[in-house]
Amino acid sequence: MERKIRLIAKKDIDAALTDSTREYLVGKLARPQKLVHIDDDQIEIGITAYNNFSYEKPHYHTQANEYQYLMSGMTEYLDVETGEVYQFKKGDFYKTPPGVRYAQKSKPGTTIFFIKTPPGNDKQELELTDKVAEWLQSQMKITRSDFTNDPSAPAANSIKPAAAVAIVNDQNEILLLQRRDNGKWTMPGGTMDFGEDLKTCAIREVQEETGYKVEVTDIIGTYSNPKTVIAYSDGEVRQEFAILYRGTITNGHFEMDSESTAYKWIKLEQATQLPMAESQKQRMEDVILYFEQGVWALK
Repeated sequence: MERKIRLIAKKDIDAALTDSTREYLVGKLARPQKLVHIDDDQIEIGITAYNNFSYEKPHYHTQANEYQYLMSGMTEYLDVETGEVYQFKKGDFYKTPPGVRYAQKSKPGTTIFFIKTPPGNDKQELELTDKVAEWLQSQMKITRSDFTNDPSAPAANSIKPAAAVAIVNDQNEILLLQRRDNGKWTMPGGTMDFGEDLKTCAIREVQEETGYKVEVTDIIGTYSNPKTVIAYSDGEVRQEFAILYRGTITNGHFEMDSESTAYKWIKLEQATQLPMAESQKQRMEDVILYFEQGVWALK
C-alpha cells in the first residue's frame, strides 16, 4: 500500500477543464485524460464543468450509484418514465441510483463534483423521443427578484462587477429593454468577464443585447448599495456593484438577443413610469439629473 499523501492542485484541475467538460480525479481510466489522476479500481471521482448550455440524452446505469454535489450553477433531470423534473442548484447534493432513466440539461457555468460506485462503463443509451428532445433543447428558465432596502431580502452570496449604458438620442429618448427573466425594463448592460475592464464590458454587453456598437463617453453613476440584491432562481443572490456609463451609438443596427422580450425608445421624463426594479428606477432618475444638470451619482 502506498503511504503517501497525493495532491491534485486546483490550477491543474482548472487547466484541464478548459479543454474538456469532464475530468476524473480518481478511477481506473480506459482512456487517457489531460489531468493526472489517482488510480483506483474501486471508485470513480471527478468533476464535470459546463461552460455552455449542455444536455445529456436519455440513459440509465445498470449498476452504479452516482452521488453528485453541485458546486455552481443549476442542472435539471427529467425522469423519462414519470415525466417528473428535478432541479438542483448550487450547494445541493443528490444521488442517482441504478435503473433510473433520465435526461439532463445544465445552464452555463454549472460545475458538478461526482462520485460513482462501482466504477466502469455501465451506461445504457435510450431512444430519444420527440417529447424528450423538445425538453432537452428548451432553454432553462432563470427568474430573478430584485430587492432594495428590503428587510425580507435573502442574504447575498456573490458580487459580480457589472456595467450598464444609458443611450440617449437627439430626441431626448433613452433605449430600454424589457427583461425576459422578470418582465421589467432596464438599460442594456451585464456582468464583467475575466480579462476585460468595465468599459469594455459595457461596450460588449450593449452590442450583444442590442446589436449597436457604442462609444462610452462618460460615467453617470456608481452603485454599490449592499442592501440592493438580486435573487436568481438558480440560488445566486447577487449584491449590487455596477457602473452606469453614458454611451453614443457609432455603428450597427438593432438586433435584440434572447435575454429580452421587447425594446423601446422612450422620453427620459416618461421612462420611470415603466415597470422597473427600484434600483433601476433610481438609476433612471440619476440619468435624468445627469442630462439636466451634468451631475454624477456616486452611491
